[in-house]
Amino acid sequence: MELFLSQFKGLMKINVLLFVIFLIHNSFGFGQSSNEKIAHRYFNLFQDYEYTEPDLAKKYADSGLIAAKNTQNEELIGRAYQFLGWIMQDQSRFKEANSYLKESLIHFKKSGNKQGIADAYGNYGNSFLDLEEYQLSLDYQQKSLKVNEQILSSNRNKDELFIAKIGRTYALHNIGEIYDRIGMFQKALEYEYKSIPFELENKNYEGVAISYSTLAVTHKKMNRLDSAEFYFKKSIELFESEKVDYPVGYATALQGYALMEKSSLSPLKIKEMLLKSLSINREFGDVDGEINTLLEIGKNQFDRISKDSLNALLNRIRFGIKDNELSKYNEPYLKLLSRSQANSGNFKEAYFNMIEYLRLKNISDRKSRTNELISSEIKHQIETKSYNDSLKIEHGFSLERASHNEEVAKFQNIVYLSIIGFIILSVSLFIFINSSRRRKKMNEVLSEKNELIIEQKAIVEERNQAISDSINYAKRLQAAILPTREQINVHLPNSFLFFKPKDVVSGDFYWFEENDTHVFIAVADCTGHGVPGAMVSVVCSNALNRCVNELKLSRTNEILDKARELVVETFARSGGNIKDGMDISLISIHKETSKVQFSGAQNPLWLVRRNDSDIPEGFDAQLKQDEATLYEFKGDKQPIGDYHLSKEFSSIEINLQKEDIIYLLSDGFADQFGGEFGKKYKYLPLKRKIIANSGKSMSDQKELLSLEFNSWLGDEEQIDDVCIMGLKF
Repeated sequence: MELFLSQFKGLMKINVLLFVIFLIHNSFGFGQSSNEKIAHRYFNLFQDYEYTEPDLAKKYADSGLIAAKNTQNEELIGRAYQFLGWIMQDQSRFKEANSYLKESLIHFKKSGNKQGIADAYGNYGNSFLDLEEYQLSLDYQQKSLKVNEQILSSNRNKDELFIAKIGRTYALHNIGEIYDRIGMFQKALEYEYKSIPFELENKNYEGVAISYSTLAVTHKKMNRLDSAEFYFKKSIELFESEKVDYPVGYATALQGYALMEKSSLSPLKIKEMLLKSLSINREFGDVDGEINTLLEIGKNQFDRISKDSLNALLNRIRFGIKDNELSKYNEPYLKLLSRSQANSGNFKEAYFNMIEYLRLKNISDRKSRTNELISSEIKHQIETKSYNDSLKIEHGFSLERASHNEEVAKFQNIVYLSIIGFIILSVSLFIFINSSRRRKKMNEVLSEKNELIIEQKAIVEERNQAISDSINYAKRLQAAILPTREQINVHLPNSFLFFKPKDVVSGDFYWFEENDTHVFIAVADCTGHGVPGAMVSVVCSNALNRCVNELKLSRTNEILDKARELVVETFARSGGNIKDGMDISLISIHKETSKVQFSGAQNPLWLVRRNDSDIPEGFDAQLKQDEATLYEFKGDKQPIGDYHLSKEFSSIEINLQKEDIIYLLSDGFADQFGGEFGKKYKYLPLKRKIIANSGKSMSDQKELLSLEFNSWLGDEEQIDDVCIMGLKF
């Protein structure tokens, strides 16, 4: 919906530009100085290139400012700063825009040009809207409205009055948008309704059509779907008439109506309207509208979108808009791409893109929740200000009345007692009425706040459900890219996997690959858990895949060395000092000789051997029970990631015996808090449990580990992902 509303934002500026151009050309005469003429020429060039070549337009505005300052003409200087503010807004450099527009207001105030002042108030107010400073934005838009109304009530010429009428309409639109942003939809409707008669008076039918669309959107937000449909129809009807020639606005209205829930439109009509909107956007070069429409088409029929169409959409997103605007499109695009890839069976890429979508979604939702809190506070401030103003009026009335009663008492001593009685009665009545009013007002405020809370709760629940659905979808994708039991059973039929993520998706992962000569198996523990951990797992899993499949590495130490290099290189592209990575236990098994090689980053390999006549070289006997001995190789004390003491990874070769069992594990089980005293489980008890169960079948070992973990966990919260793999040879 924000994308939809942004389609109309530019038109308001165009309307203002009409009277800016008028003022410039109206003042361009034979009495001008050379510098004034130069300034006007630069301003005209700015207008020619503002939307096509913004960098060049800024140079012209800068040159115009220099020329204007040489004239000491405050109005010209104000216009130059205004143009610079606009170009900063176009580039989403909102703080710089705010600074320029503040300067513009200062110089217009010095010039005394009331219309220029009204214009500057409006533009300065818009800059605060971009910065989400809603109260300040509202204050300046109301000042703009007030100055325009002052001009309209004075004796001005026809042209000045016409411009003021446009300015008034513009201010009403902007105030309505502010109220819409902070969730005061009824107030937003009130100001939008006010603007329509003035637009009709000025024969500004484009503005009327846009007002109808804006009304439709606001009614939709209020779940007044019948009213929303009514105004969308009126808007489209006006856009299709000869009175209006604004194709981009028409395209946006078509899209808004097509996306209406519970409308009277058939699926065929919806498709037709979206395709028509897309065609108009492409014809008139509205890249923003084109991308938005493509995304909406994709959401409704992602399963039928070809790979070529998706790539075309991606190219429009990457090359058709400014870099600082990419994020708002990347999020819905990644979700669309992920679902399309999953439908075509490409689960690995689908999972990677879904995880990235969830990351962006979490960021935008946190920002959205922050904005909702800010909006709610602003709404409260506005309501409080209005209420306090009414109390001041009542208080003033009370004081005036008391003074009057004193005068009466002085001049009518004869009825003193009667008047005293009357005053007491009046004051009592006044207090009672005032108290009732106050209670009523407070009840109204509380009622509205309760409605707002209910509304916000519904929004939060809706968003939580959407996030939950997406995360569950990511879980299915993660499950799809993890190795299957069938893959592992081909080479290691006697094995088990105990995998228990803390959240829906996991930072721990198990990995399996093979080539002509070797089978590779790993258990990895990435930084974090949940969505952040899953994001890191995507990077680390890709690094391992490249080492084996692209670089054809087979030695475990070389794989870890290269994987570390690839992971560090990937995170370095972000430009930040990212230390994320993984701990891992990795083995390779030679298909012909069955010889095993092991390398580890922080994580160990445990070997349980029932005949200890042949102690494996490089291992330490850690624990012995009955006929079984548990040996440990701890791996290297360094992670896969950016580490200041990095060195080459070591490896060990193991000559396996019959009945040997290898255990690969993360630290989640040993670090879990629980038991009677809420302490960590720790590694020694886990080793004892492993060796005690080693004589049982692999399926029984998994079940016993699961029972032990759940029993230990009890009422405690699981703090990390858990992954243990057992491989019997």
